[in-house]
Amino acid sequence: MTLRPAPAYAISAAVYDRVYSWKDYGAEARRVRALIRRYGPPDAHTLLDVACGTGEHLETLSRWFETAGVDASAAMLAVARKKLPRVRFVRSTMQTFRFDRQFDAITCLFSAIGYVRTPSELRRTLRNFAGHLRPGGVVLVEPWIAPEDYRPGAVHLGKYGTAESPIARMNISERRGGRSIMDMHYLMPYRGRVRHWVERHEMGLFDDATMRDAFVRAGLTVRRVPSRFTTNRGLYVGVKPWGHDRRSSTHAPGRRRAAPGRPRRRMPR
Repeated sequence: MTLRPAPAYAISAAVYDRVYSWKDYGAEARRVRALIRRYGPPDAHTLLDVACGTGEHLETLSRWFETAGVDASAAMLAVARKKLPRVRFVRSTMQTFRFDRQFDAITCLFSAIGYVRTPSELRRTLRNFAGHLRPGGVVLVEPWIAPEDYRPGAVHLGKYGTAESPIARMNISERRGGRSIMDMHYLMPYRGRVRHWVERHEMGLFDDATMRDAFVRAGLTVRRVPSRFTTNRGLYVGVKPWGHDRRSSTHAPGRRRAAPGRPRRRMPR
């Protein structure tokens, strides 16, 4: 019997942090902070994490910034809200989220940008980012795998969790045109039985020129720097020029303060 794939993270949100327990979110957050200090405004203190998932990066970033998060998955946001009850989270897509304010920094990490799937939606997304960024603000985007590096037919198998409560995940990479297709098969013990489910992850494969073009069209200067993350995919750094208050999206966020996240705490510089 073939299982019908569920939407991405609809079921796996409950075990997501166990599957990615190997990832050093704290070190990545420190790298993000260093890049914001280098390329962003000198007084940067507000940050929006787009496709924030379960809030693992925000747990550390909220030590230094007043934070907010956006994600399209209700299941992922439910986990994030339990961890960070004082952070404002909004359920929305990357292309359409709306806040009544601008931010000093916007992040989109762990290759989540691939979920916009097409170049036109990528451009729409970067315009939305730019519209929510104050002049001098910085956008950090971790890309998905480049088209030339994606390997259709590759088999991926991982084992996570503990000996008493293991989680197995397997997929075979597929490609359809400019998209990667990954049907993730999960197995784990549940109430004395083996639970099996499948989630489909369909992501756009964008080359470097396409990524850079989306930043430029949004009115952002762009450069690519090493991420120093385990995934080693680099980071695109987009900066909104000073004195350039472009409203790239149909929404024109103002500078009013929204509901605060975790109270800002000054850290030594």
